[in-house]
Amino acid sequence: MEGFEALENGTGASPIFRRTPLQVRWSETHGTAVIDPQGDLGIHTMVEIKNCIRTLLADGCRTMILDCAGVRRVEATVLGVLVERLCRSQGMGGTLALANVGPELTQRMRELRLDSLFQRFESVQAALGTLMGSQRDAAALLPAE
Repeated sequence: MEGFEALENGTGASPIFRRTPLQVRWSETHGTAVIDPQGDLGIHTMVEIKNCIRTLLADGCRTMILDCAGVRRVEATVLGVLVERLCRSQGMGGTLALANVGPELTQRMRELRLDSLFQRFESVQAALGTLMGSQRDAAALLPAE
């Protein structure tokens, strides 16, 4: 099942499925990834996002877009991790941009004075178009789901 992780229940019965809060689409050829978190982003998601971005950077990804369309609420600690990962990616010649940022997240970022740190885009396609420049074929490899 897409977007779900099977959990073994130890009884031999059908596996239990739980919603995974983080999906990643990426083009290794173009070094570009779209990260799709869902729901409330709290302490558990913070660790997943941090590890995900660390792995992407280690694998050569330099353009990362966090698609916030499915995000309901974001804790300040998650925003702190995003700032740290933005700095890390910039130090490696990359970027971490935000797409589909809703009004609540925009307000939260403004309150914490983070609104000027990140490039923000109306959509993933707009972000890909701007960030990929001459590599527009990468945008076709990472369609919105």
